[in-house]
Amino acid sequence: MRWIRFLRSVWRSRQRQMDVLILWPACREQAPDIETARAAFAAHAYHDPAWLELEDAHIKRIIEALQ
Repeated sequence: MRWIRFLRSVWRSRQRQMDVLILWPACREQAPDIETARAAFAAHAYHDPAWLELEDAHIKRIIEALQ
């Protein structure tokens, strides 16, 4: 079971990386300003199991750091 949990953790980490690499630029490109882009990205993150396994404060720090 530990092995499965480890693989799931690795997979979800990769999903978050792909969101930042692919979804974030799309949000930034289509939003009128950076705060709206961050809000759109947050709407996704707070509904995605890959993000929800992180603590709320950690998710907020990641989103605030997005440029």
